[in-house]
Order: sequence, then structure tokens, then C-alpha cells
Amino acid sequence: MNNNLADAQDIFLGKVNQICSKFGLNNIMAQLYALLYLSKRPLSLDDMAERLKISKGSASINIRAVERYGAVRRVWVKGSRKDYYEAETDIVKVIMDRITSMAQRRISEIDEMLKSSYKILNSVNSSNKEEEEAINVFKERLDKLKELHSQAQSLFDLFNYGLLDKIINSKLIERKEKSINVAPLD
Repeated sequence: MNNNLADAQDIFLGKVNQICSKFGLNNIMAQLYALLYLSKRPLSLDDMAERLKISKGSASINIRAVERYGAVRRVWVKGSRKDYYEAETDIVKVIMDRITSMAQRRISEIDEMLKSSYKILNSVNSSNKEEEEAINVFKERLDKLKELHSQAQSLFDLFNYGLLDKIINSKLIERKEKSINVAPLD
């Protein structure tokens, strides 16, 4: 590989590291994706481990996680027994899939928390007025959270129906059209 190209890739991979760490993301997973994204051909675990100067075991564990996110896929390379991978190059799809997955997990966690809280709260037998008031306040607050949860679920359903994807794609098309219609300066 040309040294200048390797240097440019190293700078890109370093910046990906910085960005991902600010979002609390695993930097090895991000670097594996970025490396595959920049590659013109599928890469083996050996190729990726060598290029990123990480162990093959670390490359293996992390590439499988990236694969589960749908950001990379395993591909067959004729004449080789090794596992090769290539990146999903539609970054908007990768990001939206990740956001959707994370949102669904959080919504499910909140749903479980609400159910268990209501179950426990409904089993409490109050013996005095002060306790009854505390129970009623707790129920009111849970009801407000339940409403917020319902709204979040509705918003998530819109994501799943592709509404956000359509909005993003229309904004991208709009930007592209604006950049095309700009007259050059003489």
C-alpha cells in the first residue's frame, strides 16, 4: 500500500476513534468498520488485525459484533478458506439500524420496569392515610411515565415504518439539488 494512502487511512481511523469514544462506542468495532468501508476489496481477519495492529482474537470478537449490527457481512472469496468481510456502504442505513436497535432495547426495558413497578405497587396494602397518599402519588407518576412510554413507542413505530428514512433521504436529495443549482463564481 502506498505510504500516503496508509497515512490518510491512519488519520481517518484515528478520527473515527475520537468520534466513537465521545459517543461511548467501542473503538475497535468502529475501526474495523471504517477499515472495511475504505477498502476496495473484502478483508480477512488476518488483514484487519495486521492493519490495525490488534490481536486476531480481538478482531474476531469485534467483527462478529459489527456483523450482528448489520454494518459488515461475511463474504466468500474464491480459493480461500478464510473468513472475509466487507462493509455495508450505506452509512445512513447502518446508523438508522443501530439507532432503531438501541431504541427498541430501551423501550423494552422501560416497559418491563413499568410492569414490575405496577405489579409491586398494586400488591401493597396500605394501613394508613399517609401511605395511601404516597401510593397514589407513585401511581400518578407511573401513569405519566406510561404515557411518555406510549408516545416513545409510537415514535419508534414511525421509525420502523420508514418515515424517518424518507425524511432523511428527502433532505439529502434537497441538499444535493441545492449544491447542483449553485452557479459557479467567475
